Amino acid sequence: MYLAKASLLTAKRYKIDWYGNVLMPILGVLPVIIAIWFGNKLGLLNFSSIIGTENLLEYYVLGIAYWNYIESVWSSIFSLREHMRIGQLEELILTPLKPWEYILGWSFLSFALTTVSSLPLILIALLLNVQHLNIEKLILAVLIFLISLIASFGFAFLIFGLTLVVKEGDEIVSLLGNAAPLLGGLYFPIAILPIPLRYLAYSLPFTWSLDLLRALLLSSKTILNIGSEIKVFLLLSFGYFALGTVSYILLERKMRKRGIHGF
Repeated sequence: MYLAKASLLTAKRYKIDWYGNVLMPILGVLPVIIAIWFGNKLGLLNFSSIIGTENLLEYYVLGIAYWNYIESVWSSIFSLREHMRIGQLEELILTPLKPWEYILGWSFLSFALTTVSSLPLILIALLLNVQHLNIEKLILAVLIFLISLIASFGFAFLIFGLTLVVKEGDEIVSLLGNAAPLLGGLYFPIAILPIPLRYLAYSLPFTWSLDLLRALLLSSKTILNIGSEIKVFLLLSFGYFALGTVSYILLERKMRKRGIHGF
């Protein structure tokens, strides 16, 4: 909570950063809206037969809003790297806080910013498709979203540990943040990906969670039937979380053995 409070106080002090971070996701949606509008006019977008819905705007907006939340967990890596640059890693290591507490605390501000900027977009997408919704679908969608955050924490643990060893964890986050949305079906259905990339996309839990969320909230087509997708999604989500946790423990031990000089 103290880390979260510190993040909020920093945001209050530097208001331009707060407003910029709030507006960035909204500005990020504008090119999508323009592309969809012109694409439909010119006949360039023909994904509706593949994704099973003609509501392309809601399809993209829901994906972008979802991905903003996933990436907000990884923002903690940038905070860790900043503390390493200014020479405060030793103090962090000596505190009784656990890594998940650091990640939660540093991610709190990013979560708040994402909620402020993305919630209106999500509500618009849902209201435009209210005829497809029911309480059971909404509850299942919320559960899938929360479980996908567990998978995101798994990635955060892994990158957190790598940052302690190879230092450039922020570069890993940037690479993953650019590659995963393209592979995970954020901008276009993975059915049109080359086969090697398609199998790589299948290995990411976010591919399945986003596909399930769109199916539940927009009634779009799924890669598999919903029951099978949920099983694959749960296996990958908890598998990545376990892998990330174990990796962090091993990498932290390696860092402590090698020392922390030069960070």
